[in-house]
Amino acid sequence: MTFYTYHYLTTQHSTWQYLRIALLIALLVAFMGLFFYYLRHRWNVKYKDLSIITGTLLLLVLGLQINSLVSLRSASEQTGEITGIVTNVAQQLRVSPKKLAVNATTSNTNLLIKAPDGYYRLDYNSDNSAYLIEKVTLHQPKIKLVKE
Repeated sequence: MTFYTYHYLTTQHSTWQYLRIALLIALLVAFMGLFFYYLRHRWNVKYKDLSIITGTLLLLVLGLQINSLVSLRSASEQTGEITGIVTNVAQQLRVSPKKLAVNATTSNTNLLIKAPDGYYRLDYNSDNSAYLIEKVTLHQPKIKLVKE
């Protein structure tokens, strides 16, 4: 069973997004350079072809980046929900949120919380508007803690 720390949940943003943005900027610069070079030397058709290929790659990477940002936004909203739950549980257990770990990165009905003094299960009511914290004992737990 995998548990994720509060620090992991709050700093889970992907660093490869920055790599895509850098690739996007590099393609934009290459496209502009090739296109302007083609405009200066209209007799050399290879720069026109290279600028079309670069422009197509630029549009492809831009589309992937927009899709990725939309999915990152929804993931951030779901992570915000789970971090809110962890902070509420930390207040009720009277511990720091940094000492807690949860078994999911999105909020669902089967959440287990790993605290310094044991494991807790969140038992939701029928409309998921409230929950009860119940201490549980795991038999032969195989715990993997993801910190960062």
